[in-house]
Amino acid sequence: MDYPEQNVEALLRTYIQDCNNAWFVFSGSKRHMMGEMFSSPSRPFYQSASTLVLKPISLSAYTSFITGHFEEGGKQITPEAIQYIYEKFEGTTWYIQKICNELYAIAEPGIVCGVKEVDVAINMAVEEKNDIYQDLIARLTAKQKTLLLALAHAGKNIQPTSGEFIKKYHLTSASAVQRSLSSLQEKDIITSSNGQYNIYDYFLYHWLNQN
Repeated sequence: MDYPEQNVEALLRTYIQDCNNAWFVFSGSKRHMMGEMFSSPSRPFYQSASTLVLKPISLSAYTSFITGHFEEGGKQITPEAIQYIYEKFEGTTWYIQKICNELYAIAEPGIVCGVKEVDVAINMAVEEKNDIYQDLIARLTAKQKTLLLALAHAGKNIQPTSGEFIKKYHLTSASAVQRSLSSLQEKDIITSSNGQYNIYDYFLYHWLNQN
C-alpha cells in the first residue's frame, strides 16, 4: 500500500491468479488495511482469500511458560501477576513479552513478583516511549488530540459517534468525530471492530491516561 508505484495490488493479483503451484498468505497487524484489501469491491483482491483471525494464546499456556522461565533464572512470579498482565493487555503477545522482560530484569532472587511489581514494569516500559508519544501528539490536530484523549479516558470498545460520548467529552459533532476517527485510523493510532474503537498501542493508552 505504501509503494510509490501505482497499481501494485493489481499487478500482484495478475501474477498470483495464474500461479497454480503455490499458496499465498497475506498477513498483517493493520486490521483496517487488511480488511479493505479483501472486502472492498473496488479492490483487486476482493473476495480472493479466506480470512483467519489469530486468537490470543490461552492464559494457562502463558502461566506455564512465564513461570518456567522465571524459575530457570531463580526468580518467582505469582499466577495473579501473570493473569493481571494477560488481562491488562488482552492476551497480546508482544506486550506480555515486553512486560515480563522488564519484570524479569528488575526481579531479585528470593522476591516474589506480584501485581505491584508488574505496575512498576509497565511504568518503565511506557516511560521508554515518552518522547515518541509526545512527538505523536504534537503532530495531531486539536480535534484529533481531543478525541484521542477522550477515547483513552473512556475505556475500551467505545462508540465515539454516539450523542452521549460527544456530550460527555465536549466534542463538536458526530461528523467531525467521524473525520477525526478516519484520520486516526489512517495513522494506525486507533483500530475499529463492529463500530467500536480502541487505541491500537496499549502503552500509548496507558500513557494518555497518565496525562
